[in-house]
Amino acid sequence: MNTDTPHNRPTLKKLQASNSDSAFARYRALAVGRQGTTAALLLFELITTCILPLPGGFGRWARNLLLPLVGAGIGRNVRIGRDCTIRNPAAIAIGDGSVIDDRVCLDVKPDAERLIIGSDVFIGQGTICNCAGATLEIGAGSRIAAACRLGSKLGLRIGRNCRIGVEACCSGAAHAYADRSIPIALQPVTCKGPTVIGDNVVIGDRASILDGVTIGDHVHIAADSLVNSDIPENTTVAGVPGRIRGRVQ
Repeated sequence: MNTDTPHNRPTLKKLQASNSDSAFARYRALAVGRQGTTAALLLFELITTCILPLPGGFGRWARNLLLPLVGAGIGRNVRIGRDCTIRNPAAIAIGDGSVIDDRVCLDVKPDAERLIIGSDVFIGQGTICNCAGATLEIGAGSRIAAACRLGSKLGLRIGRNCRIGVEACCSGAAHAYADRSIPIALQPVTCKGPTVIGDNVVIGDRASILDGVTIGDHVHIAADSLVNSDIPENTTVAGVPGRIRGRVQ
């Protein structure tokens, strides 16, 4: 039976009214997490305004010094570039020797779990890590190129020593679109399950991996492919949708 009536369809006004927190409390939760204090928020604002935009070695040194004061786990010899966006830092851990390039977004939503970046990871300029639910984890030694988008509504795990090309996307979730009378952004979020990418996987430029997909170890995915189903290990994949084209020797 269809229960979708104009009365119970979601609207922006209803969504806003369903949140009883004050605007300040909502902003604090977005910035420093639900457990964050007002003092932590003030320090976060100082870091965001004065420290994150700083160029050069002094900026990197200041970020490594001050971000742990708002809860971020920063390993040794980490380099965080300028103009990055960092939200809910207490839920972020960055391993030794990792490099976060300029204008990267590390965004952990208030109800999400953790963003874990292993040791010796590189995340390229302008990449967005959107931890919107379960844990988003990037394994040690992996390289994420510029302008990628990594999402984790029900979880995203990228294995060790992976290579992900420019503008690649691990979507993490989507919006329903069945009811054309409601803007897509206001329709329910859908997710088929966690996305798991094995070790030593190569994902080409502009390739997309949809939610709920598991990719085995030593897989090579060609540029511009769309992967919407599980891929066994030691295979090469190409096309829209992605199909197995051969074996990795």
